[in-house]
Amino acid sequence: MSLNSVLSPAVSINNDKQTDLNNPSDGKYICAIRTFPVFGTLIWGGRTLDGNSVDWRYINVRRTMIMVEQSVQLAVKAYVFEPNDANTWVTVKSMLNNFLFNLWKQGAFAGSAPEEAFSVSVGLGSTMTPDDILEGKMNVSILVAISKPSEFIIFTFQLQMQQS
Repeated sequence: MSLNSVLSPAVSINNDKQTDLNNPSDGKYICAIRTFPVFGTLIWGGRTLDGNSVDWRYINVRRTMIMVEQSVQLAVKAYVFEPNDANTWVTVKSMLNNFLFNLWKQGAFAGSAPEEAFSVSVGLGSTMTPDDILEGKMNVSILVAISKPSEFIIFTFQLQMQQS
């Protein structure tokens, strides 16, 4: 990330100094402000404070997943008043597949084909039991492969269907 109107950092940090700032044993990584001859002054790094986490180590992964999770949650809220049956599951799965397919086309997910980039599961025998259906619970599971650093992340959510 470039910085505007910055002359130079107060402390000059090179690659060796930044390596000393990063400690894999405790998961602490520093995204240092560094000056590069060709590129100028940049924030060099893209790690979160959760350095030991496999899924949430990188800022781009966390931001993409926040966007996907929030978008999916908003989209499925429209289905709480629908019957918890196969027709609703097919509709929800199709809607989510379409949303994720568009993200894949934009480069958000890894994989040369959509099947390698994401999958959506919903329905009896897949994500739900007969008891879940009786209790008005629709369980959806989504698997995505974020493009960088190509990590697979699964998130599952439960929609409580409106009961009369």
